[in-house]
Amino acid sequence: MEDWIEDCFDWFDGFFGPADNLILPTAKFFTAEAGADNDTATTVVRDIERLMGMEAALDVMPLGMLPEEYRHTYQSNASIAGTFEAEGVVRYDPALLKTPTRFIGVMAHEVMHARLHGFEAIIPGGIEAHELVTDLGCVIAGFGIFQLQAADDAGWSGYMSQSSRAFALARFLKRRNQTAEEAMSYLSPRCKRLLRKAMRASV
Repeated sequence: MEDWIEDCFDWFDGFFGPADNLILPTAKFFTAEAGADNDTATTVVRDIERLMGMEAALDVMPLGMLPEEYRHTYQSNASIAGTFEAEGVVRYDPALLKTPTRFIGVMAHEVMHARLHGFEAIIPGGIEAHELVTDLGCVIAGFGIFQLQAADDAGWSGYMSQSSRAFALARFLKRRNQTAEEAMSYLSPRCKRLLRKAMRASV
């Protein structure tokens, strides 16, 4: 897995160019004001597109879901948080707007789907690894804090394990000659432990 992560960094850096900034949940990177409507969601997606070096092109729409208070999932993690459609549409669960870190993490994943659309056959691992590469691509694009913390907040790991996400974030920091201190400020104690361990393991 560590070798594959390194191969993906090389591929992304060569194909799209290296992302130098660690994206933080601050006004320096995100322009949307607090809100729970589609305008707020669209502004966040526009910020993600800009931060990934993409043109603002995706349509942003809520998923057709019951309001959160009427859902009975009994702690299930199987509900859909977001989707990407090849026609250039990303959809989201409106309830996620209450948790900005998770919302940005989910939307970064869907925008990365758009970024990789048409290139699935040439990514490291091919089409079978597409979802894994999409998760990892978000870390490589600078969204590692959101990917690691959002999965922790949601109580599930998604397509990558949390230890693999932490290792990828550590590789991002070391390849970009950055320290882990700034990242630590935005991570839970559990994620901090994972990142510290990954920083020691990443050479």
